[in-house]
Amino acid sequence: MSIDVNKAWDKLHARLADEQLLGRDGVKTMPFIAKMRWAAAIVVLCICGGLVLLFFPNKKTEQLFTIHNNEASNTLVSTLNDGSIVYLTTGATLSYPKRFDSGIRQVTLQGEALFDIRGDKDRPFLIETESTVVEVLGTTFSIKSNGRESFELSVQRGLVKTTLKATNVQELVEAGETVRLKSNHQLQKELSSDRQFTQYTEKMRFKDERLDHIIHVINKISDKPIIFADSLSAGMKINVTFDNNTPTDMIELICQGFHLMHAVDGNHIVIASPPAP
Repeated sequence: MSIDVNKAWDKLHARLADEQLLGRDGVKTMPFIAKMRWAAAIVVLCICGGLVLLFFPNKKTEQLFTIHNNEASNTLVSTLNDGSIVYLTTGATLSYPKRFDSGIRQVTLQGEALFDIRGDKDRPFLIETESTVVEVLGTTFSIKSNGRESFELSVQRGLVKTTLKATNVQELVEAGETVRLKSNHQLQKELSSDRQFTQYTEKMRFKDERLDHIIHVINKISDKPIIFADSLSAGMKINVTFDNNTPTDMIELICQGFHLMHAVDGNHIVIASPPAP
């Protein structure tokens, strides 16, 4: 879009002259004309600026949220908006966007955590630490990251690609394998142990978490699937802590603490809201 400033000014000047709004003395008229030229220029700049903002809007920085586990000896368990579960150990911090975009799911981790990533072949999940970038599609694995010189990744299920930032060296880690960052900036593989994963679920803490998200976590270690009889109880947000409890004990604690009912129905445990009085 092109705007002829001189033509616009000449048209305005002619109209002002016809209406005798200009001074008769040429010397006196010049300051007024100069002011009007400046005013016209400012108007044109405002119009152009508005068009630029209209067609080329500034991209806003994505707002990040942070989860920090500051409670000793407990694992803070949270479910992200894509359904992935994160188990943060004491002192660990996770930063993540409110919503993952359509192309990628990316978070930043400081400390130690277990990830249970919901599979999505169209949106890889990236975890950035101080020393590495970890890429997955859907898997379960743990990460220990304490500074640029300390990194360990153990895969329980699936396949994970790890890239060192310093050297761009990549390593594929399969289920049952652990990779560690050595002092020579190399990644070294070894076999994992079950203890590397079970320790995260022994003492779990949930803060303002939906009950259906909590039950989803418990179902991963329960012999009998736990289901809901109604959506009312499933959507409750609660705070609860478990300390070496069995899945059955966990259900008992939840139902007693939040006035819910539960019963065994065949191979399932059913949770329901109490009947209306």
